[in-house]
Parts: sequence; C-alpha cells; structure tokens
Amino acid sequence: MPATEITIGQYIPTPTLLHRVDPRLKFGTVVIATVFIFIYGGWPLLAFAGFLLALLAVCRLPLLRLLKALRAVWVIVFITFLLQLFLTPGEVLWHWGFLSITDTGLANGLLFSGRVVILVILLSALAMTTAPLKLADGLESMLRPLARLRVPVAHITTVLSITLMFIPGILDQSHKLVRAQMARGADLESANLWRRVKSVLPVLVPLFVKVFHDADELAVAMDARAYAGGMRRTRLYPLKIHVGEAVLTALFVAACVGILFIP
Repeated sequence: MPATEITIGQYIPTPTLLHRVDPRLKFGTVVIATVFIFIYGGWPLLAFAGFLLALLAVCRLPLLRLLKALRAVWVIVFITFLLQLFLTPGEVLWHWGFLSITDTGLANGLLFSGRVVILVILLSALAMTTAPLKLADGLESMLRPLARLRVPVAHITTVLSITLMFIPGILDQSHKLVRAQMARGADLESANLWRRVKSVLPVLVPLFVKVFHDADELAVAMDARAYAGGMRRTRLYPLKIHVGEAVLTALFVAACVGILFIP
C-alpha cells in the first residue's frame, strides 16, 4: 500500500467544527461512544454508524479520506469476521470438511467486524481533527489526578505527542524510499508474496535507520534545552471548554442513549 494512502492517525489542518472542540471533550466522547459500540447490536449499531457518518459529514470532515483509513486494518477486520464465522456454534448453513458456517457465526462475524470498522472511523476522526500537541495536552489534563498516585502522566503524554508527530515524517520517508526502490526496478506490486517481501526489505532498513537517527537528534535537542518532564509548564493556548461545545457533547451522548431503544 502506498504511504500516501495510509491516512489513519494523520492530522488534517483544515479547519472544521470538530477542530475547535476541546480535546478533553473529544476524548470523553470517544470513550463513551466506544462503550456504546460494544453495547449495540444489530440495527442499533447500524443506526449509530449512519448517525456518526452523517455527523462527520455535517462537520465537513472528508469522509473519503476517513474511509481510506480502513485500508490499514482490513486484515484485522477480515480475520475477525472469519474467526466468528467458523468458530461460533449454531444452526449450520454450510458445511465442507471440518469447516462449517452457522447462522450465529454469520451474525456475529458481521457484528464484530462492524464494530472494528466503526471504532477505526471514530479514532481516525479524533486523530484527524486534533493536533498531536492538543491530544497530549488534553490527555495530560484528564490523567492529572493519577499523578498523585505517582503515575508519570507527563512522561506518558510526552511520548504520545512525539509518537504522533513522528507519524507524518515516517510515512513521507517511506513513500520516498518506495519510489526510489521502484525506480531501481524493485517489484513492490507483484502477486508473488515472496518477491514482494524481498523487495520491501531494502525499504525497511533505511527507514528504521532514519527513524532512529531522527529520534536521537530529538533526544539530543531536548537534553540541550534542559527539558524535564513532569514540571508544571504554562501553555500558549490554555485548554478551555465552551458552553456550546459542552451542549453539543451532551446532545451526542443523549443520541447514543436514544439509539439503544431502537428495536
């Protein structure tokens, strides 16, 4: 898969309504929605998926780019579907050798794989509409009470923000390496799996070297500036929850509860 097609975890700087929402509210909404996703079943889950896509479309989030994030996890979705399809007991619909498809397996396969798809869309929307630094600031603010239990909240959020900031650079570098190897005759699109694996190795080695080099440079720069995690630092843009954002979040949670009553 070309690196430019991998959109999961990437931030989109285009201003939308969701970009202006406080990251703490978005974190809380994602957690609540995740709980409801695992509670829903059948038509309620389908209704929530339609409601979520409609909401993202109203907020002018590029749905096509959002759905492309599923390309990175299609293997997980497919394996989830197959495991439920063949390993769930029930009334047999099809049988061949030691393989059998049951009605319960088919229903569970669609249900669980659908949950994975919706979760990926939800998390991708969070990453696309929240800058990495804001994600880290929001998470640090929410986890701050754990600091009294000696949990290194500041260090955890720093690692998270650095990881998220590294993703675009890694994807860009991998795309350049893929194009360079293809220009040298590497067969990265062959149907032969073994040939593709052999062609990918010359891409992975310089990519890991570049990543470790950039990480070492960042560590030296942080050390030279006497960076110390855990210290209370002021922010240029302090987090603030506005009334309108809180009301919209409450309406979203109310809609999630209302979907539970769909027969």
